[in-house]
Amino acid sequence: MTTHIQTIYTEDKTPFADTVNSWLEGLGFHVLPFQENDELTEKIDAVVIFHDNHNFDKRTAELRDLFEIHQAPIHKIDLSGTMNVALSHLSLFFDRTKCKDVLFIGSEGIKDHPKMDFFKEKWNL
Repeated sequence: MTTHIQTIYTEDKTPFADTVNSWLEGLGFHVLPFQENDELTEKIDAVVIFHDNHNFDKRTAELRDLFEIHQAPIHKIDLSGTMNVALSHLSLFFDRTKCKDVLFIGSEGIKDHPKMDFFKEKWNL
């Protein structure tokens, strides 16, 4: 269950955010834009990275590295992999971390990935 999540952040005005924000809000999540600053970086207690076969654009890699330095738990969802595994592992990640403020990030190309719609349809809260 994800009832402990208070806020999901996405990078403002990116194709990935445009793809997921309305979907997340439709699920009842409070979605806010992520702006890189020390206060918000410290507040975020988990990161979820959507990717295709471990291909990260420069910005996604920079954010991954930033949160690795801050030792935030990071979960990667490979959209080229098996979706049932990705879905169950994400649920386990949220159950294990009990995170409250989560950053969702992904490269621009993820918005058009054919499995993104499947993921959004099947993610069981």
